[in-house]
Amino acid sequence: MAKSLAPCPMPHAHKRLMDCHAQWHSMREFYFSPDDFRLHLNAFLQTHRSVSGLLLKHQSGLPGFNEWFTAYSDFAKQDEILKWAKKSRNRIVHEADLELESSCRVRWIGDWRQRTEAVGTFPPRMSAREIVKAIKGSRGLPPFGTLTIERRWVDRALPERELLDATSDAFSKLHNLLRDGHQAADVALCDLGFDEEDCVTSGLEENLDRGALECMENSMRDLVGHFSIADGTHLKESVERIRVDESAARAANEGYGGLLFPEGDAIARVPLLMSVARRVMEKDGVHGTFAFCLRGDEVTSMRLMQFENQGAKHLAFESLADEVESSRADGVLIIGEMWMAVQTEAEKRMGTFILPAREGPDRREGLSVYAVTRDGRYANQVCFVERTPDGKPRCGEPFEVGDADGMNTFLPIKERWKRMEERGQ
Repeated sequence: MAKSLAPCPMPHAHKRLMDCHAQWHSMREFYFSPDDFRLHLNAFLQTHRSVSGLLLKHQSGLPGFNEWFTAYSDFAKQDEILKWAKKSRNRIVHEADLELESSCRVRWIGDWRQRTEAVGTFPPRMSAREIVKAIKGSRGLPPFGTLTIERRWVDRALPERELLDATSDAFSKLHNLLRDGHQAADVALCDLGFDEEDCVTSGLEENLDRGALECMENSMRDLVGHFSIADGTHLKESVERIRVDESAARAANEGYGGLLFPEGDAIARVPLLMSVARRVMEKDGVHGTFAFCLRGDEVTSMRLMQFENQGAKHLAFESLADEVESSRADGVLIIGEMWMAVQTEAEKRMGTFILPAREGPDRREGLSVYAVTRDGRYANQVCFVERTPDGKPRCGEPFEVGDADGMNTFLPIKERWKRMEERGQ
Protein backbone atom coordinates (compact mmCIF):
# COMPACT_ATOMS: atom_id res chain seq x y z
CA MET A 1 0.00 0.00 0.00
CA ALA A 2 1.39 3.43 -0.98
CA LYS A 3 2.31 5.75 1.85
CA SER A 4 0.24 8.90 2.14
CA LEU A 5 2.39 12.03 1.94
CA ALA A 6 1.44 15.42 3.36
CA PRO A 7 3.10 18.81 2.92
CA CYS A 8 5.93 19.27 5.39
CA PRO A 9 4.91 21.70 8.17
CA MET A 10 8.54 22.84 8.66
CA PRO A 11 10.40 22.28 5.37
CA HIS A 12 13.36 24.59 6.07
CA ALA A 13 14.20 23.10 9.44
CA HIS A 14 13.49 19.57 8.21
CA LYS A 15 15.88 19.90 5.27
CA ARG A 16 18.58 21.08 7.67
CA LEU A 17 17.97 18.03 9.85
CA MET A 18 18.48 15.82 6.79
CA ASP A 19 21.68 17.77 6.07
CA CYS A 20 22.82 16.94 9.61
CA HIS A 21 22.22 13.26 8.90
CA ALA A 22 24.29 13.39 5.70
CA GLN A 23 27.07 15.35 7.42
CA TRP A 24 27.23 12.76 10.21
CA HIS A 25 27.89 10.03 7.64
CA SER A 26 30.59 12.21 6.08
CA MET A 27 32.23 12.39 9.52
CA ARG A 28 32.16 8.61 9.65
CA GLU A 29 33.53 8.25 6.12
CA PHE A 30 36.52 10.46 6.92
CA TYR A 31 37.03 9.27 10.49
CA PHE A 32 40.68 8.38 9.88
CA SER A 33 41.46 11.59 7.95
CA PRO A 34 41.95 14.24 10.66
CA ASP A 35 41.47 17.37 8.54
CA ASP A 36 38.43 16.05 6.69
CA PHE A 37 36.91 14.76 9.91
CA ARG A 38 37.31 18.21 11.49
CA LEU A 39 35.73 19.85 8.43
CA HIS A 40 32.59 17.68 8.54
CA LEU A 41 32.31 17.92 12.34
CA ASN A 42 32.31 21.72 12.12
CA ALA A 43 29.65 21.61 9.40
CA PHE A 44 27.48 19.23 11.43
CA LEU A 45 27.57 21.39 14.57
CA GLN A 46 26.68 24.57 12.68
CA THR A 47 23.84 22.89 10.78
CA HIS A 48 22.55 21.29 13.99
CA ARG A 49 22.34 24.69 15.66
CA SER A 50 20.54 26.26 12.68
CA VAL A 51 17.58 23.85 12.93
CA SER A 52 16.16 25.37 16.11
CA GLY A 53 16.77 28.86 14.70
CA LEU A 54 14.69 28.08 11.63
CA LEU A 55 11.90 26.68 13.79
CA LEU A 56 11.83 29.92 15.81
CA LYS A 57 11.80 31.99 12.62
CA HIS A 58 8.77 30.13 11.22
CA GLN A 59 6.96 29.38 14.48
CA SER A 60 3.80 31.26 13.54
CA GLY A 61 2.79 28.52 11.12
CA LEU A 62 3.53 25.59 13.43
CA PRO A 63 0.63 24.08 15.44
CA GLY A 64 1.29 23.77 19.17
CA PHE A 65 4.74 25.32 18.79
CA ASN A 66 4.95 26.83 22.27
CA GLU A 67 4.19 23.50 23.92
CA TRP A 68 6.60 21.18 22.11
CA PHE A 69 9.40 23.66 21.47
CA THR A 70 9.40 25.01 25.02
CA ALA A 71 9.61 21.46 26.38
CA TYR A 72 12.65 20.84 24.16
CA SER A 73 14.25 24.17 25.07
CA ASP A 74 13.91 23.46 28.79
CA PHE A 75 15.37 19.98 28.28
CA ALA A 76 18.27 21.32 26.18
CA LYS A 77 19.35 23.65 28.99
CA GLN A 78 19.96 20.63 31.23
CA ASP A 79 21.17 18.01 28.74
CA GLU A 80 24.96 17.48 28.65
CA ILE A 81 25.18 16.71 24.94
CA LEU A 82 22.93 19.53 23.74
CA LYS A 83 24.78 22.03 25.93
CA TRP A 84 28.07 20.78 24.48
CA ALA A 85 26.76 21.01 20.89
CA LYS A 86 25.63 24.63 21.41
CA LYS A 87 28.88 25.72 23.06
CA SER A 88 30.93 23.90 20.42
CA ARG A 89 29.14 25.65 17.58
CA ASN A 90 29.82 29.00 19.26
CA ARG A 91 33.50 28.12 19.70
CA ILE A 92 33.80 27.15 16.02
CA VAL A 93 32.13 30.33 14.75
CA HIS A 94 33.59 32.88 17.17
CA GLU A 95 36.86 31.42 18.51
CA ALA A 96 38.58 28.40 16.99
CA ASP A 97 38.17 24.75 16.07
CA LEU A 98 37.44 22.24 18.79
CA GLU A 99 40.46 20.78 20.56
CA LEU A 100 40.27 17.27 19.17
CA GLU A 101 42.24 14.32 20.43
CA SER A 102 42.58 10.89 18.85
CA SER A 103 43.19 7.79 20.93
CA CYS A 104 42.60 4.05 20.95
CA ARG A 105 40.73 2.30 23.71
CA VAL A 106 42.08 -1.21 24.10
CA ARG A 107 40.28 -4.04 25.89
CA TRP A 108 41.88 -7.42 26.60
CA ILE A 109 39.53 -10.28 27.50
CA GLY A 110 41.05 -13.47 28.86
CA ASP A 111 37.79 -15.06 29.93
CA TRP A 112 34.51 -13.82 31.37
CA ARG A 113 36.13 -12.58 34.58
CA GLN A 114 39.58 -11.54 33.40
CA ARG A 115 39.73 -8.31 31.47
CA THR A 116 41.84 -5.19 31.25
CA GLU A 117 41.11 -1.85 29.61
CA ALA A 118 43.57 0.89 28.72
CA VAL A 119 43.72 3.96 26.50
CA GLY A 120 46.66 4.47 24.15
CA THR A 121 47.66 7.42 21.96
CA PHE A 122 48.47 5.63 18.74
CA PRO A 123 48.48 7.70 15.53
CA PRO A 124 45.08 7.63 13.79
CA ARG A 125 46.52 6.10 10.61
CA MET A 126 48.41 3.31 12.39
CA SER A 127 46.93 -0.01 11.25
CA ALA A 128 45.08 -2.21 13.73
CA ARG A 129 47.57 -5.05 13.27
CA GLU A 130 50.44 -2.67 13.99
CA ILE A 131 48.66 -1.57 17.15
CA VAL A 132 48.17 -5.20 18.25
CA LYS A 133 51.88 -5.89 17.69
CA ALA A 134 52.91 -2.78 19.63
CA ILE A 135 50.60 -3.60 22.55
CA LYS A 136 51.80 -7.19 22.79
CA GLY A 137 55.41 -5.99 22.79
CA SER A 138 54.96 -3.28 25.40
CA ARG A 139 52.44 -4.74 27.85
CA GLY A 140 53.35 -8.43 27.92
CA LEU A 141 49.79 -9.71 27.64
CA PRO A 142 49.05 -13.39 28.41
CA PRO A 143 49.21 -15.62 25.30
CA PHE A 144 45.44 -16.15 25.15
CA GLY A 145 42.21 -14.21 24.91
CA THR A 146 41.05 -11.48 22.56
CA LEU A 147 42.07 -7.88 22.04
CA THR A 148 39.49 -5.27 21.05
CA ILE A 149 40.69 -1.97 19.64
CA GLU A 150 38.31 0.98 19.40
CA ARG A 151 39.49 4.11 17.67
CA ARG A 152 38.17 7.31 19.23
CA TRP A 153 37.99 11.01 18.40
CA VAL A 154 37.09 13.13 21.43
CA ASP A 155 36.81 16.82 22.23
CA ARG A 156 38.73 17.98 25.30
CA ALA A 157 35.53 19.64 26.49
CA LEU A 158 33.73 16.26 26.39
CA PRO A 159 36.44 13.67 27.04
CA GLU A 160 34.12 10.82 28.05
CA ARG A 161 32.15 10.72 24.79
CA GLU A 162 33.44 9.59 21.41
CA LEU A 163 32.45 12.24 18.86
CA LEU A 164 30.41 10.08 16.50
CA ASP A 165 28.47 8.86 19.53
CA ALA A 166 28.02 12.39 20.92
CA THR A 167 26.88 13.87 17.60
CA SER A 168 24.57 10.90 16.98
CA ASP A 169 23.00 11.60 20.37
CA ALA A 170 22.62 15.29 19.49
CA PHE A 171 21.02 14.36 16.17
CA SER A 172 18.58 11.94 17.85
CA LYS A 173 17.31 14.64 20.20
CA LEU A 174 16.79 17.08 17.35
CA HIS A 175 15.10 14.31 15.33
CA ASN A 176 12.63 13.83 18.18
CA LEU A 177 11.94 17.58 18.33
CA LEU A 178 10.90 17.64 14.66
CA ARG A 179 8.97 14.42 15.18
CA ASP A 180 6.97 16.14 17.93
CA GLY A 181 6.35 19.09 15.62
CA HIS A 182 5.10 16.84 12.83
CA GLN A 183 2.82 14.97 15.21
CA ALA A 184 1.39 18.27 16.47
CA ALA A 185 0.63 19.14 12.83
CA ASP A 186 -0.92 15.69 12.32
CA VAL A 187 1.66 14.79 9.65
CA ALA A 188 2.94 11.23 9.86
CA LEU A 189 5.01 11.34 6.65
CA CYS A 190 5.83 14.51 4.78
CA ASP A 191 6.67 15.14 1.15
CA LEU A 192 10.34 16.15 1.43
CA GLY A 193 11.43 12.82 0.05
CA PHE A 194 11.28 9.17 1.04
CA ASP A 195 13.60 6.53 -0.33
CA GLU A 196 13.77 3.30 1.64
CA GLU A 197 17.09 2.43 -0.04
CA ASP A 198 18.74 5.58 1.28
CA CYS A 199 19.07 6.21 5.01
CA VAL A 200 19.02 10.02 4.64
CA THR A 201 15.28 10.53 4.31
CA SER A 202 12.54 12.72 5.72
CA GLY A 203 11.17 9.82 7.80
CA LEU A 204 10.54 10.74 11.44
CA GLU A 205 8.39 7.79 12.53
CA GLU A 206 11.01 6.30 14.84
CA ASN A 207 11.24 7.56 18.43
CA LEU A 208 14.93 7.93 19.29
CA ASP A 209 14.54 8.59 23.01
CA ARG A 210 16.47 5.42 23.81
CA GLY A 211 18.97 5.08 21.00
CA ALA A 212 20.33 6.14 17.62
CA LEU A 213 19.23 5.52 14.05
CA GLU A 214 20.14 2.01 12.97
CA CYS A 215 22.43 3.31 10.21
CA MET A 216 24.39 5.31 12.78
CA GLU A 217 24.64 2.42 15.25
CA ASN A 218 25.89 0.14 12.47
CA SER A 219 28.45 2.71 11.29
CA MET A 220 29.84 3.17 14.80
CA ARG A 221 30.36 -0.58 15.16
CA ASP A 222 32.80 -0.45 12.23
CA LEU A 223 35.29 1.53 14.34
CA VAL A 224 36.07 -1.54 16.45
CA GLY A 225 38.44 -4.37 15.57
CA HIS A 226 38.79 -7.71 17.39
CA PHE A 227 41.94 -9.85 17.29
CA SER A 228 43.10 -13.17 18.71
CA ILE A 229 46.12 -12.77 20.98
CA ALA A 230 47.32 -16.30 20.15
CA ASP A 231 47.72 -15.89 16.40
CA GLY A 232 46.71 -12.31 15.59
CA THR A 233 43.76 -13.31 13.41
CA HIS A 234 40.95 -10.83 12.94
CA LEU A 235 37.80 -12.04 14.72
CA LYS A 236 34.36 -11.04 13.48
CA GLU A 237 31.06 -10.94 15.29
CA SER A 238 28.36 -13.21 13.92
CA VAL A 239 25.13 -11.50 14.87
CA GLU A 240 21.91 -11.28 12.89
CA ARG A 241 19.55 -8.58 14.11
CA ILE A 242 15.89 -9.51 13.80
CA ARG A 243 13.06 -7.04 13.40
CA VAL A 244 10.89 -7.13 16.51
CA ASP A 245 7.36 -8.27 15.63
CA GLU A 246 5.78 -10.06 18.56
CA SER A 247 2.47 -10.58 16.76
CA ALA A 248 4.30 -12.44 13.95
CA ALA A 249 6.18 -14.47 16.55
CA ARG A 250 2.90 -15.52 18.16
CA ALA A 251 1.56 -16.58 14.76
CA ALA A 252 4.71 -18.60 14.00
CA ASN A 253 4.39 -20.22 17.40
CA GLU A 254 1.17 -21.90 16.25
CA GLY A 255 3.35 -24.27 14.21
CA TYR A 256 4.80 -25.65 17.45
CA GLY A 257 1.57 -26.61 19.12
CA GLY A 258 0.10 -23.20 19.84
CA LEU A 259 1.96 -22.54 23.07
CA LEU A 260 1.23 -19.21 24.64
CA PHE A 261 3.74 -16.55 23.64
CA PRO A 262 5.00 -15.01 26.90
CA GLU A 263 4.54 -11.42 27.95
CA GLY A 264 5.97 -9.35 30.78
CA ASP A 265 9.49 -8.27 31.63
CA ALA A 266 12.63 -10.34 31.13
CA ILE A 267 12.16 -12.35 34.33
CA ALA A 268 8.46 -13.06 33.80
CA ARG A 269 9.09 -14.46 30.30
CA VAL A 270 11.59 -17.15 31.35
CA PRO A 271 9.25 -20.07 32.30
CA LEU A 272 7.03 -19.91 29.22
CA LEU A 273 9.95 -19.33 26.88
CA MET A 274 11.49 -22.51 28.27
CA SER A 275 8.29 -24.34 27.26
CA VAL A 276 8.55 -22.83 23.79
CA ALA A 277 12.26 -23.74 23.53
CA ARG A 278 11.65 -27.38 24.49
CA ARG A 279 8.91 -27.70 21.86
CA VAL A 280 11.14 -26.12 19.19
CA MET A 281 14.06 -28.37 20.13
CA GLU A 282 12.03 -31.56 19.94
CA LYS A 283 10.42 -30.58 16.65
CA ASP A 284 13.48 -29.17 14.84
CA GLY A 285 16.33 -31.01 16.57
CA VAL A 286 18.30 -27.78 17.07
CA HIS A 287 17.78 -24.41 18.73
CA GLY A 288 19.67 -21.21 17.91
CA THR A 289 20.88 -18.78 20.53
CA PHE A 290 18.69 -15.68 20.71
CA ALA A 291 19.15 -12.54 22.80
CA PHE A 292 16.30 -10.19 23.70
CA CYS A 293 16.74 -6.66 25.06
CA LEU A 294 13.78 -5.24 26.96
CA ARG A 295 12.66 -1.97 28.54
CA GLY A 296 10.09 -3.00 31.07
CA ASP A 297 7.61 -5.27 29.25
CA GLU A 298 8.64 -4.11 25.77
CA VAL A 299 11.07 -6.08 23.60
CA THR A 300 13.30 -3.42 22.01
CA SER A 301 15.61 -5.68 20.02
CA MET A 302 16.24 -9.32 19.20
CA ARG A 303 19.30 -10.97 17.69
CA LEU A 304 20.48 -14.40 16.61
CA MET A 305 23.96 -15.08 18.01
CA GLN A 306 26.44 -17.60 16.57
CA PHE A 307 29.85 -18.46 18.01
CA GLU A 308 32.68 -20.15 16.11
CA ASN A 309 34.85 -20.16 19.23
CA GLN A 310 35.05 -18.82 22.76
CA GLY A 311 36.62 -15.56 21.64
CA ALA A 312 33.74 -14.91 19.27
CA LYS A 313 31.30 -15.65 22.10
CA HIS A 314 32.99 -13.05 24.31
CA LEU A 315 32.71 -10.52 21.49
CA ALA A 316 29.04 -11.28 20.88
CA PHE A 317 28.14 -10.53 24.49
CA GLU A 318 30.31 -7.41 24.55
CA SER A 319 28.36 -6.27 21.49
CA LEU A 320 25.11 -7.10 23.28
CA ALA A 321 26.28 -4.93 26.19
CA ASP A 322 26.84 -2.08 23.71
CA GLU A 323 23.26 -2.44 22.52
CA VAL A 324 21.96 -2.52 26.09
CA GLU A 325 23.67 0.80 26.72
CA SER A 326 22.62 2.50 23.47
CA SER A 327 18.98 1.40 23.82
CA ARG A 328 18.87 1.94 27.63
CA ALA A 329 17.52 -1.61 28.03
CA ASP A 330 16.80 -2.64 31.63
CA GLY A 331 16.39 -6.36 31.01
CA VAL A 332 18.15 -9.03 28.92
CA LEU A 333 17.01 -12.57 28.17
CA ILE A 334 19.02 -15.33 26.46
CA ILE A 335 17.58 -18.55 25.08
CA GLY A 336 19.43 -21.36 23.34
CA GLU A 337 21.33 -24.63 23.38
CA MET A 338 24.25 -25.04 25.73
CA TRP A 339 26.89 -27.49 26.87
CA MET A 340 27.50 -28.06 30.57
CA ALA A 341 30.66 -29.47 32.14
CA VAL A 342 32.33 -29.73 35.52
CA GLN A 343 35.39 -27.56 36.14
CA THR A 344 38.57 -29.63 36.47
CA GLU A 345 40.81 -29.39 39.53
CA ALA A 346 43.48 -27.59 37.49
CA GLU A 347 40.91 -25.07 36.26
CA LYS A 348 39.69 -24.51 39.83
CA ARG A 349 43.23 -23.71 40.96
CA MET A 350 43.68 -21.27 38.06
CA GLY A 351 40.27 -19.69 38.66
CA THR A 352 39.17 -20.10 35.06
CA PHE A 353 38.00 -22.58 32.42
CA ILE A 354 40.76 -23.73 30.07
CA LEU A 355 38.43 -25.75 27.88
CA PRO A 356 35.00 -24.46 26.88
CA ALA A 357 32.21 -26.71 28.22
CA ARG A 358 31.44 -27.95 24.68
CA GLU A 359 34.96 -29.50 24.53
CA GLY A 360 34.87 -31.07 27.99
CA PRO A 361 35.04 -34.89 28.24
CA ASP A 362 31.99 -35.05 30.52
CA ARG A 363 29.86 -32.48 28.72
CA ARG A 364 26.07 -32.66 28.68
CA GLU A 365 23.75 -31.07 26.17
CA GLY A 366 21.03 -28.79 27.42
CA LEU A 367 18.67 -25.91 26.81
CA SER A 368 18.87 -22.73 28.84
CA VAL A 369 16.66 -19.70 29.28
CA TYR A 370 18.09 -17.07 31.56
CA ALA A 371 17.46 -13.41 32.27
CA VAL A 372 18.76 -10.54 34.34
CA THR A 373 17.44 -7.05 35.00
CA ARG A 374 19.14 -3.80 35.86
CA ASP A 375 17.52 -3.75 39.31
CA GLY A 376 19.32 -6.97 40.24
CA ARG A 377 16.68 -9.67 39.64
CA TYR A 378 17.57 -12.86 37.77
CA ALA A 379 16.09 -16.14 36.61
CA ASN A 380 17.74 -19.19 35.04
CA GLN A 381 16.04 -22.36 33.86
CA VAL A 382 17.86 -25.33 32.31
CA CYS A 383 16.75 -28.67 30.95
CA PHE A 384 18.99 -31.54 29.85
CA VAL A 385 18.65 -32.85 26.30
CA GLU A 386 19.13 -36.56 25.63
CA ARG A 387 19.44 -38.03 22.13
CA THR A 388 17.81 -41.25 20.98
CA PRO A 389 19.93 -43.72 18.93
CA ASP A 390 18.67 -42.07 15.74
CA GLY A 391 19.60 -38.59 17.02
CA LYS A 392 16.18 -37.28 17.96
CA PRO A 393 16.24 -34.96 21.00
CA ARG A 394 14.18 -35.55 24.14
CA CYS A 395 14.02 -32.64 26.56
CA GLY A 396 13.91 -33.31 30.29
CA GLU A 397 11.98 -31.30 32.86
CA PRO A 398 13.35 -27.80 33.44
CA PHE A 399 14.90 -26.82 36.73
CA GLU A 400 16.21 -23.65 38.33
CA VAL A 401 19.98 -23.36 38.49
CA GLY A 402 22.71 -21.03 39.70
CA ASP A 403 22.51 -17.39 40.58
CA ALA A 404 23.20 -14.08 38.90
CA ASP A 405 26.91 -14.19 39.77
CA GLY A 406 27.25 -17.54 38.01
CA MET A 407 25.87 -16.30 34.69
CA ASN A 408 29.23 -15.43 33.13
CA THR A 409 27.78 -14.24 29.85
CA PHE A 410 25.91 -11.48 31.70
CA LEU A 411 29.06 -10.03 33.26
CA PRO A 412 29.68 -7.52 30.40
CA ILE A 413 26.06 -6.37 30.65
CA LYS A 414 26.10 -6.00 34.43
CA GLU A 415 29.36 -4.05 34.18
CA ARG A 416 27.78 -1.76 31.57
CA TRP A 417 24.76 -1.09 33.81
CA LYS A 418 27.15 -0.26 36.65
CA ARG A 419 28.94 2.31 34.48
CA MET A 420 25.65 3.79 33.33
CA GLU A 421 24.55 4.11 36.97
CA GLU A 422 27.79 5.92 37.82
CA ARG A 423 27.13 8.37 34.97
CA GLY A 424 23.55 8.92 36.10
CA GLN A 425 22.04 7.33 32.98
